[in-house]
Amino acid sequence: MLRPENGELVSSEYQTTVKVIYDDDAIYIAAQMSDPDPAGIPKEFSTRDNFSQADFFLVTINPNDDGQNPFEFIVQSTGNQIDAKVSNGNEDFNWSAVWESDVTIDEKGWNVEMKIPYRALRFANRTVQSWGFNFHRRLEKLNSQHTWTHIDNSVGRWTQYDGLIEDFRNIKPPTRLNLYPYASATTTSYEGTTSSDWSIGMDIKYGLTDNFTLDATLIPDFSQVGFDDVVLNLGPFEQQFTEQRQFFTEGTELFNKGRLFYSRRIGGNPIDQFDVESNLGSDEEITNYPGKVTMLNAIKISGRTKKGLGIGFFNAITEKTEATIKNNQTGKIRKEVISPFTNYNILVLDQQFNQNSTVSLINTNVTRDGRFRDANVTALDWHIETKDSKYNADGSVKMSNISDDINNLSTGYTFDNSFGYNSGHWNWEVGYNFENKDFNPNDLGILFSNNEQTFYGSAGWRTLQPTKKFNRYSFRFYNQLNYQHYSGIYTGYNAGLNFGAQTRNRFSFGGNLNYGSENKDFFEPRQGSTSGVYFLQPERKNINAYISTNSQKN
Repeated sequence: MLRPENGELVSSEYQTTVKVIYDDDAIYIAAQMSDPDPAGIPKEFSTRDNFSQADFFLVTINPNDDGQNPFEFIVQSTGNQIDAKVSNGNEDFNWSAVWESDVTIDEKGWNVEMKIPYRALRFANRTVQSWGFNFHRRLEKLNSQHTWTHIDNSVGRWTQYDGLIEDFRNIKPPTRLNLYPYASATTTSYEGTTSSDWSIGMDIKYGLTDNFTLDATLIPDFSQVGFDDVVLNLGPFEQQFTEQRQFFTEGTELFNKGRLFYSRRIGGNPIDQFDVESNLGSDEEITNYPGKVTMLNAIKISGRTKKGLGIGFFNAITEKTEATIKNNQTGKIRKEVISPFTNYNILVLDQQFNQNSTVSLINTNVTRDGRFRDANVTALDWHIETKDSKYNADGSVKMSNISDDINNLSTGYTFDNSFGYNSGHWNWEVGYNFENKDFNPNDLGILFSNNEQTFYGSAGWRTLQPTKKFNRYSFRFYNQLNYQHYSGIYTGYNAGLNFGAQTRNRFSFGGNLNYGSENKDFFEPRQGSTSGVYFLQPERKNINAYISTNSQKN
């Protein structure tokens, strides 16, 4: 058992038997899951990659057996498929592979068969191989989950507890090539005026080597992507939107290292660095101002060697975008560049080791044609744990360089590091971070505020095994002491206490108690964080609570 009783043996009436075979094309997995009440197996339907109130069978496959980067394939009792690519314990459900599965329910319980082609995996070309595996079974009506090899919930990540299936022989990585051509045409008629447009392009996915993949999109057409919600933003910071373009959501875990990549910068709003509207002549008006910049193409190359080195390269190009200006006296039309031809680059080197640690070097670069600004940001990011996974150090150091014809060159820095403990019932963390007044990663990343420094800490306690009345409960305390970095001015203090619990009958409840001292907000006045002007936020106290009945019931 993984939960609720961690480490207990599974009773005979709920045993699971799994068999694995393979041939030149795929791995085949069969699971027979005993259940004394097959008619009572929950079977709430859902869409692909979404969980519902249903039992599931899950297999993780890690050909490198590195404890950090398995592939995950899940089949629910309804037949619904879910898959994910895992990195450092984080599941990316945007990743999708093509594989087959089927489900039956009989008098003994329910059964799953899976065919996972080798093209869905990444593995080395060796004659004899041993791969990390684990198998999970979720029993929704019992609120329990079972695994093949025991996962100790008191220490480490769940991905570190794979078992090993040995002696795969003479399997070879297949050629991985997928082409997705597309074409679209639109005709718009309005008040007697008709306009037409068309687009043609292609997405390409190609396996460069056993472990590295090239993704490319040529003249992309994102017309099928959903619109963002309209938001009235009265705050001092820009609105952040989620990414909906598949090319930027699938297989981007390497490029998100260091939190320097906000993909909505590419093909987003024009930068209008020189403010076209304020430079209009007395007789001029803007007749057309494009709301977005067109992306011409993008590529990403990513993968990880068998020694744990992840390498990622990303490049995107956007076209020159111009506003149209008309002189009402002469009728003359002129163009003004609001976003130049722009090249975006990301390079990532991510070394993993000890099945629990990673050190990353990240560089992002934005180069614009002509007199517009250029930007370069470099970061060293680390998460290092002791071999027993009890103690850890987590942090980063970053430097940004912005150059343009107006401000010449500005260089900014940020630093963050914390030390923590996570084992058994207790976990805690203490740390410090700052961003100086010139740190600015926002040409390709997103940062709401700089010129800040914070001393922070947290501590928590959790149950590891159910008690007589509770499946689980936990407490957590956090606090932050905040200062302005440029002047060292004290700006405020925040603290909070959180509690959450679930009873044996799956009734959940909890609450939060939060406190914020009187706070000096240097960003609300919109005059720059070094102006000395601030908005004085009043002291705040907040308490809230929640309850949730058993969600398994109708």
